Amino acid sequence: MSNAEDKNITQYEDKKISGGVFDKASLTALHTLARKGFFDELTGIISTGKEANVYHGTRGEQEIVAKIYLIETSDFRNMDLYIKGDRRFSGWRNKRQLVYNWAQKEFCNLNRVYEKIKCPQPIAIEKNVLIMGFLGIDGVPAPKLKDAIPGDPIGFLDTVMNYVKEMYWCDIIHGDLSEYNILNWDETPYLIDMSMGVMPDHPLADRLLERDIRNTLNFFRKMGVPNYQGKIEPEIIEWVKTPYKKEKKT
Repeated sequence: MSNAEDKNITQYEDKKISGGVFDKASLTALHTLARKGFFDELTGIISTGKEANVYHGTRGEQEIVAKIYLIETSDFRNMDLYIKGDRRFSGWRNKRQLVYNWAQKEFCNLNRVYEKIKCPQPIAIEKNVLIMGFLGIDGVPAPKLKDAIPGDPIGFLDTVMNYVKEMYWCDIIHGDLSEYNILNWDETPYLIDMSMGVMPDHPLADRLLERDIRNTLNFFRKMGVPNYQGKIEPEIIEWVKTPYKKEKKT
């Protein structure tokens, strides 16, 4: 390929990725993902934060999300706490490698649970950029639980707690579950932001599972739901950790 052709391709990709200011590493990752066909265009920004910026985009008829983890402003100590002890990831030499591991971690966690619970579809990962399915319609994201109280809070809580158990038996604990990381889309809960998720053998696993359950129950108690099926926190944890009963063959 000539330098002129390569330049034209880069300019075309820059147009598809327009609408945001990206550092060199993120721009390179976006170019790679676009070249491989994992998205066609980024159309606007959904949210910004210290850990990541989230963009809406398209891939054919599908709406997608590009989650770009920030290298300079991310909390190094917080990430280190959740990745250290995770046997899926080896060591890192600098903050950039740690952020790449952090992005990979969310992608791996989504892949483990996507077939079992409602969550974003994991599509592709490249360094610090994660491409996922969009939860919402026509560029409008599904609302967070804190902003969209379910009509049936008891049934909604039942579903969320079953997600927690399903995830546990896929070897993942969410680690940051709350009304901020649960979406209410058409009265169905969807779980997001799984970069903090750990496996059950992680040193923090029990503490994080307890926190997930406590935070979720505290929110639903404000809506008049005192507990989950008559269980208090320690009983729910025991239930989560109890294996599913195998159905008897007839």
